[in-house]
Amino acid sequence: MSEKVLEQRIAEFRERGYTIFEGAYDAGQMQAWKDRYDDMVRRNTPPGAPEPRLRVTSALEQEPGLMLPAVNNPVVLDFAERVMGPFVQLDNLTFMAFPSEPKEEAEGKVSFWHRDRWGWMPEGPQYVRPIACNAICYLQDLTDEYGPLRVVEGSHRRAVTIESEAHRVLPHPEETVLNVKAGDVVFTHCSLLHSGTPNTSGKPRYFFSTYYNRVGLPTRDNHNGPSVQRIVESARARNDRRLMRLFGVDDLIEARANSLFLRPDEEMWGKWIAEDRAALDQ
Repeated sequence: MSEKVLEQRIAEFRERGYTIFEGAYDAGQMQAWKDRYDDMVRRNTPPGAPEPRLRVTSALEQEPGLMLPAVNNPVVLDFAERVMGPFVQLDNLTFMAFPSEPKEEAEGKVSFWHRDRWGWMPEGPQYVRPIACNAICYLQDLTDEYGPLRVVEGSHRRAVTIESEAHRVLPHPEETVLNVKAGDVVFTHCSLLHSGTPNTSGKPRYFFSTYYNRVGLPTRDNHNGPSVQRIVESARARNDRRLMRLFGVDDLIEARANSLFLRPDEEMWGKWIAEDRAALDQ
Protein backbone atom coordinates (compact mmCIF):
# COMPACT_ATOMS: atom_id res chain seq x y z
CA MET A 1 0.00 0.00 0.00
CA SER A 2 1.40 3.39 -0.98
CA GLU A 3 2.01 6.07 1.62
CA LYS A 4 -0.65 8.26 -0.02
CA VAL A 5 -3.31 5.53 0.20
CA LEU A 6 -2.27 4.74 3.77
CA GLU A 7 -2.65 8.38 4.77
CA GLN A 8 -6.11 8.46 3.18
CA ARG A 9 -7.13 5.41 5.17
CA ILE A 10 -5.81 6.92 8.39
CA ALA A 11 -7.84 10.08 7.74
CA GLU A 12 -10.94 7.94 7.08
CA PHE A 13 -10.38 5.96 10.26
CA ARG A 14 -9.98 9.10 12.34
CA GLU A 15 -13.18 10.56 10.86
CA ARG A 16 -15.45 7.51 10.66
CA GLY A 17 -13.97 5.17 13.27
CA TYR A 18 -13.35 2.36 10.79
CA THR A 19 -11.85 1.49 7.43
CA ILE A 20 -12.28 -1.52 5.15
CA PHE A 21 -9.44 -3.51 3.60
CA GLU A 22 -11.03 -5.16 0.58
CA GLY A 23 -9.98 -8.69 -0.37
CA ALA A 24 -7.56 -9.19 2.51
CA TYR A 25 -8.01 -12.98 2.27
CA ASP A 26 -8.59 -15.16 -0.77
CA ALA A 27 -11.12 -17.95 -1.29
CA GLY A 28 -8.61 -20.73 -0.61
CA GLN A 29 -7.59 -19.32 2.75
CA MET A 30 -11.19 -18.77 3.80
CA GLN A 31 -12.21 -22.30 2.78
CA ALA A 32 -9.33 -23.76 4.79
CA TRP A 33 -10.60 -21.92 7.88
CA LYS A 34 -14.18 -23.09 7.36
CA ASP A 35 -13.10 -26.67 6.75
CA ARG A 36 -11.45 -26.86 10.19
CA TYR A 37 -14.15 -25.02 12.14
CA ASP A 38 -16.20 -28.06 13.26
CA ASP A 39 -13.10 -29.84 14.53
CA MET A 40 -11.98 -26.73 16.40
CA VAL A 41 -15.42 -26.43 18.00
CA ARG A 42 -15.18 -30.05 19.16
CA ARG A 43 -11.79 -29.44 20.78
CA ASN A 44 -12.99 -26.14 22.30
CA THR A 45 -16.05 -27.69 23.95
CA PRO A 46 -15.55 -29.10 27.47
CA PRO A 47 -16.28 -32.82 27.90
CA GLY A 48 -19.88 -33.44 28.92
CA ALA A 49 -21.11 -30.01 27.79
CA PRO A 50 -24.81 -30.11 26.81
CA GLU A 51 -24.15 -28.31 23.51
CA PRO A 52 -21.09 -27.26 21.49
CA ARG A 53 -19.31 -24.03 22.35
CA LEU A 54 -19.65 -22.27 19.00
CA ARG A 55 -17.26 -19.44 19.86
CA VAL A 56 -13.77 -20.86 19.33
CA THR A 57 -11.31 -18.99 21.55
CA SER A 58 -7.53 -19.30 21.63
CA ALA A 59 -7.83 -20.45 18.03
CA LEU A 60 -4.17 -19.71 17.37
CA GLU A 61 -3.02 -22.14 20.07
CA GLN A 62 -5.21 -24.85 18.54
CA GLU A 63 -4.22 -24.28 14.91
CA PRO A 64 -1.08 -22.11 14.78
CA GLY A 65 -0.20 -22.68 11.13
CA LEU A 66 -3.75 -22.23 9.92
CA MET A 67 -4.69 -19.20 12.03
CA LEU A 68 -1.44 -17.21 12.14
CA PRO A 69 -2.32 -15.39 8.86
CA ALA A 70 -5.46 -14.08 10.59
CA VAL A 71 -3.43 -12.24 13.24
CA ASN A 72 -0.27 -11.43 11.27
CA ASN A 73 -1.68 -9.87 8.11
CA PRO A 74 1.00 -7.31 7.12
CA VAL A 75 -1.46 -4.82 5.59
CA VAL A 76 -3.60 -4.82 8.73
CA LEU A 77 -0.60 -4.63 11.08
CA ASP A 78 1.02 -1.80 9.08
CA PHE A 79 -2.19 0.16 9.54
CA ALA A 80 -2.60 -0.80 13.20
CA GLU A 81 0.88 0.51 13.96
CA ARG A 82 0.09 3.81 12.29
CA VAL A 83 -2.98 4.40 14.49
CA MET A 84 -1.77 2.73 17.72
CA GLY A 85 1.99 3.07 17.40
CA PRO A 86 4.42 0.10 17.45
CA PHE A 87 2.71 -1.26 20.57
CA VAL A 88 0.29 -3.70 18.93
CA GLN A 89 -0.46 -6.88 20.92
CA LEU A 90 -3.00 -9.63 20.23
CA ASP A 91 -5.76 -9.50 22.83
CA ASN A 92 -7.64 -12.44 21.33
CA LEU A 93 -8.55 -14.32 18.20
CA THR A 94 -12.14 -15.54 18.16
CA PHE A 95 -13.54 -17.75 15.39
CA MET A 96 -17.30 -18.35 15.22
CA ALA A 97 -20.14 -19.50 13.00
CA PHE A 98 -23.32 -17.57 13.83
CA PRO A 99 -26.31 -19.90 13.39
CA SER A 100 -29.26 -18.93 11.22
CA GLU A 101 -32.40 -17.62 12.91
CA PRO A 102 -36.05 -17.71 11.78
CA LYS A 103 -36.84 -14.67 9.65
CA GLU A 104 -40.00 -13.88 11.57
CA GLU A 105 -38.05 -13.67 14.84
CA ALA A 106 -35.28 -11.50 13.35
CA GLU A 107 -37.51 -9.06 11.51
CA GLY A 108 -36.69 -5.44 12.42
CA LYS A 109 -33.92 -6.38 14.84
CA VAL A 110 -30.16 -6.04 15.07
CA SER A 111 -27.87 -8.26 17.14
CA PHE A 112 -26.87 -5.74 19.84
CA TRP A 113 -25.23 -2.32 19.86
CA HIS A 114 -21.96 -2.05 21.76
CA ARG A 115 -18.49 -0.58 21.94
CA ASP A 116 -15.59 -3.00 22.26
CA ARG A 117 -13.23 -4.00 25.06
CA TRP A 118 -11.05 -1.09 26.29
CA GLY A 119 -13.42 1.39 24.65
CA TRP A 120 -15.03 4.39 26.34
CA MET A 121 -17.95 6.79 26.01
CA PRO A 122 -16.46 9.67 23.98
CA GLU A 123 -16.69 13.22 25.22
CA GLY A 124 -15.98 14.53 21.69
CA PRO A 125 -15.60 15.93 19.24
CA GLN A 126 -11.84 15.37 19.34
CA TYR A 127 -10.29 12.17 18.04
CA VAL A 128 -8.58 10.05 20.70
CA ARG A 129 -6.13 7.38 19.59
CA PRO A 130 -7.38 3.86 20.32
CA ILE A 131 -5.73 1.55 22.83
CA ALA A 132 -7.50 -1.35 21.12
CA CYS A 133 -8.84 -2.11 17.64
CA ASN A 134 -10.82 -4.92 16.04
CA ALA A 135 -10.03 -6.51 12.67
CA ILE A 136 -13.30 -8.20 11.72
CA CYS A 137 -13.50 -10.60 8.79
CA TYR A 138 -16.51 -12.49 7.42
CA LEU A 139 -15.97 -15.60 5.33
CA GLN A 140 -18.98 -15.04 3.06
CA ASP A 141 -20.57 -11.96 1.50
CA LEU A 142 -22.71 -10.10 4.00
CA THR A 143 -25.96 -10.08 2.07
CA ASP A 144 -29.13 -8.91 3.76
CA GLU A 145 -29.90 -12.57 4.50
CA TYR A 146 -26.51 -13.34 6.04
CA GLY A 147 -26.78 -10.15 8.09
CA PRO A 148 -24.65 -7.02 7.45
CA LEU A 149 -22.49 -5.16 9.90
CA ARG A 150 -23.95 -1.88 11.21
CA VAL A 151 -21.91 1.08 12.46
CA VAL A 152 -22.64 4.57 13.70
CA GLU A 153 -19.98 6.57 11.92
CA GLY A 154 -18.10 9.01 14.13
CA SER A 155 -19.43 7.48 17.36
CA HIS A 156 -15.81 7.02 18.53
CA ARG A 157 -15.74 10.85 18.79
CA ARG A 158 -19.32 11.54 19.91
CA ALA A 159 -21.32 10.50 22.96
CA VAL A 160 -23.86 8.48 21.00
CA THR A 161 -25.88 6.56 23.57
CA ILE A 162 -28.37 3.70 23.56
CA GLU A 163 -31.26 4.68 25.76
CA SER A 164 -32.52 1.29 26.96
CA GLU A 165 -31.99 -2.45 26.76
CA ALA A 166 -34.81 -2.64 24.23
CA HIS A 167 -33.02 -0.17 21.94
CA ARG A 168 -29.87 -2.33 21.92
CA VAL A 169 -31.53 -4.67 19.43
CA LEU A 170 -33.21 -2.08 17.21
CA PRO A 171 -31.79 -0.31 14.14
CA HIS A 172 -30.20 3.06 14.96
CA PRO A 173 -31.36 6.21 13.15
CA GLU A 174 -27.73 7.16 12.39
CA GLU A 175 -26.49 3.73 11.36
CA THR A 176 -24.54 2.86 8.21
CA VAL A 177 -25.13 -0.67 6.91
CA LEU A 178 -22.00 -2.42 5.60
CA ASN A 179 -22.64 -5.27 3.16
CA VAL A 180 -18.96 -6.20 2.98
CA LYS A 181 -17.61 -8.98 0.79
CA ALA A 182 -16.10 -12.29 1.84
CA GLY A 183 -12.46 -11.78 2.82
CA ASP A 184 -12.76 -8.06 3.51
CA VAL A 185 -11.43 -6.84 6.86
CA VAL A 186 -13.32 -4.11 8.71
CA PHE A 187 -10.84 -2.41 11.03
CA THR A 188 -12.63 -0.58 13.86
CA HIS A 189 -11.75 1.81 16.70
CA CYS A 190 -12.55 0.31 20.11
CA SER A 191 -15.04 3.11 20.82
CA LEU A 192 -17.00 2.80 17.58
CA LEU A 193 -20.62 1.90 18.25
CA HIS A 194 -21.57 -1.08 16.09
CA SER A 195 -23.79 -4.14 15.83
CA GLY A 196 -24.28 -7.23 13.74
CA THR A 197 -27.56 -8.25 12.14
CA PRO A 198 -29.30 -11.60 12.69
CA ASN A 199 -28.39 -14.28 10.18
CA THR A 200 -31.49 -15.58 8.37
CA SER A 201 -29.72 -17.25 5.43
CA GLY A 202 -30.39 -20.82 6.54
CA LYS A 203 -26.60 -21.39 6.70
CA PRO A 204 -23.88 -20.55 9.26
CA ARG A 205 -22.28 -17.12 9.03
CA TYR A 206 -18.54 -17.60 9.54
CA PHE A 207 -16.67 -14.77 11.20
CA PHE A 208 -13.45 -14.10 13.01
CA SER A 209 -12.41 -11.22 15.18
CA THR A 210 -8.73 -10.42 15.60
CA TYR A 211 -8.69 -8.02 18.53
CA TYR A 212 -5.56 -6.01 19.20
CA ASN A 213 -4.69 -3.94 22.25
CA ARG A 214 -1.70 -2.03 23.53
CA VAL A 215 1.18 -4.23 24.64
CA GLY A 216 1.25 -4.54 28.43
CA LEU A 217 -2.53 -4.69 28.82
CA PRO A 218 -4.14 -7.96 29.96
CA THR A 219 -5.18 -10.26 27.13
CA ARG A 220 -8.12 -12.64 26.87
CA ASP A 221 -6.07 -15.25 25.03
CA ASN A 222 -3.31 -16.95 26.98
CA HIS A 223 -0.12 -16.63 24.92
CA ASN A 224 1.89 -19.04 27.08
CA GLY A 225 0.83 -22.25 25.37
CA PRO A 226 3.40 -24.33 23.48
CA SER A 227 2.07 -23.49 20.00
CA VAL A 228 2.25 -19.73 20.49
CA GLN A 229 5.58 -19.97 22.29
CA ARG A 230 7.05 -21.77 19.29
CA ILE A 231 5.92 -18.83 17.14
CA VAL A 232 7.56 -16.43 19.59
CA GLU A 233 10.85 -18.34 19.59
CA SER A 234 10.89 -18.50 15.80
CA ALA A 235 10.27 -14.74 15.70
CA ARG A 236 13.05 -14.16 18.22
CA ALA A 237 15.48 -16.09 16.04
CA ARG A 238 14.66 -13.70 13.16
CA ASN A 239 14.57 -10.65 15.45
CA ASP A 240 10.99 -10.09 14.33
CA ARG A 241 10.05 -7.57 16.99
CA ARG A 242 6.55 -6.99 15.67
CA LEU A 243 5.60 -10.66 15.74
CA MET A 244 7.04 -11.12 19.24
CA ARG A 245 5.17 -8.03 20.42
CA LEU A 246 1.88 -9.53 19.21
CA PHE A 247 2.29 -12.06 22.02
CA GLY A 248 3.43 -9.65 24.71
CA VAL A 249 7.20 -9.92 24.24
CA ASP A 250 8.69 -6.44 23.79
CA ASP A 251 12.25 -5.86 24.97
CA LEU A 252 11.95 -2.16 24.08
CA ILE A 253 8.71 -1.39 25.89
CA GLU A 254 10.35 0.42 28.81
CA ALA A 255 12.35 2.79 26.61
CA ARG A 256 9.45 3.47 24.25
CA ALA A 257 6.75 3.77 26.90
CA ASN A 258 8.94 6.17 28.86
CA SER A 259 10.51 8.12 25.98
CA LEU A 260 10.01 11.56 27.67
CA PHE A 261 7.57 12.56 24.89
CA LEU A 262 9.45 15.59 23.60
CA ARG A 263 8.62 15.01 19.91
CA PRO A 264 5.25 14.34 18.22
CA ASP A 265 4.05 10.77 18.74
CA GLU A 266 3.70 9.99 15.03
CA GLU A 267 7.28 11.14 14.44
CA MET A 268 8.58 8.81 17.13
CA TRP A 269 6.35 5.95 15.97
CA GLY A 270 7.77 6.24 12.46
CA LYS A 271 11.31 6.14 13.83
CA TRP A 272 10.62 3.05 15.95
CA ILE A 273 8.76 1.24 13.15
CA ALA A 274 11.74 1.84 10.84
CA GLU A 275 14.09 0.53 13.54
CA ASP A 276 12.04 -2.65 13.91
CA ARG A 277 12.05 -3.29 10.18
CA ALA A 278 15.78 -2.65 9.92
CA ALA A 279 16.44 -5.10 12.76
CA LEU A 280 14.45 -7.77 10.93
CA ASP A 281 16.43 -7.24 7.73
CA GLN A 282 19.81 -7.80 9.40
